[in-house]
Amino acid sequence: MNIELLIGTWLLTGSISLNSDIKFIGDEPDPNGVENWLNGNSNNLIDQVEATEGLTLTISSDGKFFEERTGEPKVYWFDSEGVLESEVIPFNGHLSFYDSKAFLLVDDLVSWAVPSDEVNKKKLRYDDGDTKIADSIEVQGEQLIRTISVVTDELYLDRVIIVYKKANK
Repeated sequence: MNIELLIGTWLLTGSISLNSDIKFIGDEPDPNGVENWLNGNSNNLIDQVEATEGLTLTISSDGKFFEERTGEPKVYWFDSEGVLESEVIPFNGHLSFYDSKAFLLVDDLVSWAVPSDEVNKKKLRYDDGDTKIADSIEVQGEQLIRTISVVTDELYLDRVIIVYKKANK
């Protein structure tokens, strides 16, 4: 992943979310279900995003990102503390690159929500034992696609696809 593609100010244009459950194999949850969900995407839903605006994401060349709410965006939103909120609550942080993907990580996360293993420290923005959140970004054509994958209690799955367009300079 080339950071040069990500640098700039991105304006929210749309979002879609979905909820699911871990699949079971017989009577047991799929042993790879959590990892597969956190590493997955739902790019097939991009064409179905619902238009919304009112949020900017700015990524600087030093790998920092800043969010600013500029209106009333309609987005299924998990805040920096992993809480599902009724409105968008912006947060700031830094990029992490792992396995050719870029992830948004929160600065100054409370210690008990920092992932414990070294790989997850690079790709999860939140892990308190009950809730895990992976927040990845990629550029597709003229759009920045943000995929927020959430697993709660090792069983319940949420995914939010957020689409941005580059702001005119």
